[in-house]
Amino acid sequence: RNRAVMVWLGILIDGVPESLVIGIIINKSAAGADESEVQLRVAAAALPFVLGVFLSNLPESMSSSGSMKAHGMRVRTILLMWFAITVLTAVGSALGALLFPPSSGGGGGGGASAEGAELAVASVEGLAAGAMLTMIAQTMMPEAFEQGGDIVGLSCLAGFLCALSVKL
Repeated sequence: RNRAVMVWLGILIDGVPESLVIGIIINKSAAGADESEVQLRVAAAALPFVLGVFLSNLPESMSSSGSMKAHGMRVRTILLMWFAITVLTAVGSALGALLFPPSSGGGGGGGASAEGAELAVASVEGLAAGAMLTMIAQTMMPEAFEQGGDIVGLSCLAGFLCALSVKL
């Protein structure tokens, strides 16, 4: 039960910076676009990242939910836990859009501010990647090797290549 809750907690911790990045991507893609282009540009920019996040979190959440249920947690409690992550992700996306507005293209002193924003964005993305790798290495991989055997390594590679292909 503790392992399943730790996976949920890892997804929660990972979801905060990921949701900030979603807001940042949406904000950046909407900047400088005509009103007619905004929706298309936002969808084209954010969709690969959102799909990558979904594909990486789905197997983790399914495994965690199954373990929680097998260890006696009520379905209602499990659903409320995942709903909380969904709400926090939506709030995080809004915060990402508000905290990291697109840099203005007009000259002047925007260079240092733009560099600071880029550094902040890179830091948030790095934190998201680190949280995901830590959670996978500590909780998901040992359980996967225990239950799945040697094929897990190849499955992990296939999942990585799938997520990479979404980005390309």
